[in-house]
Amino acid sequence: MFAKALSKAGLESFVNGTGPFTWFAPSNEAFSAAGITEDSLNRMTQGQANYFLMYHLVNADLNGENMIAVNSTPRNTQLGSGAGQLYVGSINNENYINGSKVISRDNKVSNGYVHMINRVNTPPVLRGNLQAILTRTGQHTLFIQALTKANLWTSFGTASVFTIFAPTNTAMEAAGYNTQAISAASATTLANLMRYHYILNTRLFTNDLMKTSIPSTAAGSSTFLVTSDNGTKIKGKNNPSAVNIISSDILGTNGVVHIIDGVLRP
Repeated sequence: MFAKALSKAGLESFVNGTGPFTWFAPSNEAFSAAGITEDSLNRMTQGQANYFLMYHLVNADLNGENMIAVNSTPRNTQLGSGAGQLYVGSINNENYINGSKVISRDNKVSNGYVHMINRVNTPPVLRGNLQAILTRTGQHTLFIQALTKANLWTSFGTASVFTIFAPTNTAMEAAGYNTQAISAASATTLANLMRYHYILNTRLFTNDLMKTSIPSTAAGSSTFLVTSDNGTKIKGKNNPSAVNIISSDILGTNGVVHIIDGVLRP
């Protein structure tokens, strides 16, 4: 599927050029999981196929050792800097790109490297900012209502960077935060709770959540979260048990969203 996409995108000059180039090539299973079939690929314009594949191409020699980082760090793709960057990270001798795992690395070719990854990575511009992501899910109207009441919602539409752990509507209601309860709550109470659900000035992906410690939340310097089970669960200080991260690594232009099935308790 990746080879077919390259042909559709008209990227032969990069495939055969002098380089050096590094490709992050999604597996066939990754294309299938993203809903990209041969039929949908054929219906793309050359420009559309070109755009998303250029996000999987770095104009440099990057082997596994070059991708070792304490936390995920940006690298420019052929889409450029800023919103065109992808994020490389590592843990336990494994490499990750935007939280997607490199499942076959350091495949040396004459003009660079090819690394196989287990997910198609979406250019952040196509998702928009964090406000756009949360609005589009249809699962976060209560979370957005609480953020709005707490006077925090507008910040997610700015250039500031965040990592958000976003409870679904079901999670908010189970914790007692339905529409009426949010309307009745004070802005201060909601702000203290909502700030516990995001981290400032950083993009944390699945591989970053596998570490023993992550930065404190926006609620204050001592407000830490605990992650477990290879970054698939997260627990607040007063949660009786960890909640599940049910959808991870949703990268937008100003940060990352992880969708969770519980409300974090500070």
